[in-house]
Amino acid sequence: MAKVFSFTSVLRKNMLDKEKPDMYYALTKSSGEIDIDEMAERIQRSSTVNWADVLCVLPALQTEMIESFKKAEIIRLGGLGSFYVTLRSSGALIPKDVKEGLIKGARVRFRPGMEIKNVLKTLEYSKYKPENSDGDKNNGDKNDPEKPDGTPNPNPGGDDGETPDQAA
Repeated sequence: MAKVFSFTSVLRKNMLDKEKPDMYYALTKSSGEIDIDEMAERIQRSSTVNWADVLCVLPALQTEMIESFKKAEIIRLGGLGSFYVTLRSSGALIPKDVKEGLIKGARVRFRPGMEIKNVLKTLEYSKYKPENSDGDKNNGDKNDPEKPDGTPNPNPGGDDGETPDQAA
């Protein structure tokens, strides 16, 4: 069953060449959120494990992942994929000048497993059109918000060629 994946548009600057004009890029439009209780309920329905047991395991997984990140371990969760830490740092001209003071921070990255990658290849896309108070669909992009709450994009330059995540 194919799910139509909604998107909107966001205006971004070209941080590599500031002389180039700003351009609009596709930005995911979430269809909602799921919390840990709902996730536990869904897992319970599709397995033999009860809700309370699932609810105990998920926070324990988080605790163990944090401990693994502190040890710089890559966390491989079978077909789900892997989580790992990357560093953001300033550059240096020679290797011996790369020191702790250049590190600006760390990020957790996720590399999906094959099943997730395959699902992403089958997504169908549809431009999100907000409804007016009259219930009519909005025509055109003039009222298309950059973010659902109307706040400006916190990371206009982006980072890896991706549009910013509105949930972040």
